Amino acid sequence: MAHHPEFFRQPTAPFTAQVLAAARRHAFEAQPHEACGLVRLGAYVPCDNVAENPESSFAIDDDLFAGAVLSGELEAVIHSHPGGGSWWPTAADMLSQMSADVPFAILVPGEQSAGLACHWGTPRPPLFDEAGQHQGRAFLHGVSDCYTLCQDYYAGVGIDLPDFARDWEWWVEPEKYGNLYLDNLAAQGFDIVTTDPRLVPGLARPGDAYLMRIASDVPNHAGIYLGGDLLLEHLPRNLSHREPMGRKLKRVTHWLRPGGLG
Repeated sequence: MAHHPEFFRQPTAPFTAQVLAAARRHAFEAQPHEACGLVRLGAYVPCDNVAENPESSFAIDDDLFAGAVLSGELEAVIHSHPGGGSWWPTAADMLSQMSADVPFAILVPGEQSAGLACHWGTPRPPLFDEAGQHQGRAFLHGVSDCYTLCQDYYAGVGIDLPDFARDWEWWVEPEKYGNLYLDNLAAQGFDIVTTDPRLVPGLARPGDAYLMRIASDVPNHAGIYLGGDLLLEHLPRNLSHREPMGRKLKRVTHWLRPGGLG
């Protein structure tokens, strides 16, 4: 079974059908501004967008947000991307979700209503079924991509990787975002085993990770070595999948090993 993009566009707690219906109306009516609101005690509560540039960002009054948190009523945050905005979170959206530590959802208004673009901060589909077979997941940048695949794989072996806020094609502006993979290897406990793909077959161990450059000057793609000459990876416009190592080995720039796996 594969998990296509609709997995992230279906009602699921706390984004129930009732909550989403109210949020859709608000998002449609708020155009051309971004709509924003809180899910409190199972209900959508529309909020004023107090951002300096409400057409391209959102902000909720600090006191209002703090009150929802302190009361224990805050369950989620919903906002919109009007004007044909992206169907995945921006770096700013990801930072807000990480700071709030509750699930977020994005709506994209259309001609008559607003569609649920995605939700995140909610459980993702498992990587493997009970028989150990990989379950393909849809690609949505910042929600279900090559980095979240690595996060979920390593979480299964007791290694927690943090979230990193990132815009789509962050690798085009390394001066703005840095070299997200290489800059953070040591802090996350990864060692570089080799940068020579010709040496990989004799060094690879199950649970290793690898980096590649795809139309980029810096490594912008990561995956996992499963053993048996199989890689686990997730590329744009594709479901995550297993891939024979030989097909991709020449494109590997860094072969990595987390310290926790020896």
